[in-house]
Amino acid sequence: MGFFKEIAEVLGYTEAQLALGYHYINYNGAAVYIEGVKRILRIDGEEMVFQLPRGVLHVAGNGLTVDRLCGAAVLLRGEIEEVFTDADARKKRKDKESAT
Repeated sequence: MGFFKEIAEVLGYTEAQLALGYHYINYNGAAVYIEGVKRILRIDGEEMVFQLPRGVLHVAGNGLTVDRLCGAAVLLRGEIEEVFTDADARKKRKDKESAT
């Protein structure tokens, strides 16, 4: 049994729900492993952007490189500063606007 499948079972997700989602692990800011990538939207040393089944995932940092790409899984290396979705970015903007 895989790590993500075990966690999904603990959380009560079905295999169908698991297949429709995405997962990532940030390894101490040195690497990020992502599953559920549909398409790569942007690759550069400071930001990589991935289309997911239900949105977009951004990885920001310095010296970012694609170490491995296999099907819907990607391993990135570099100085990882932030991992966020478009929904996270919209919420930050909205919170900032309402604070002013």
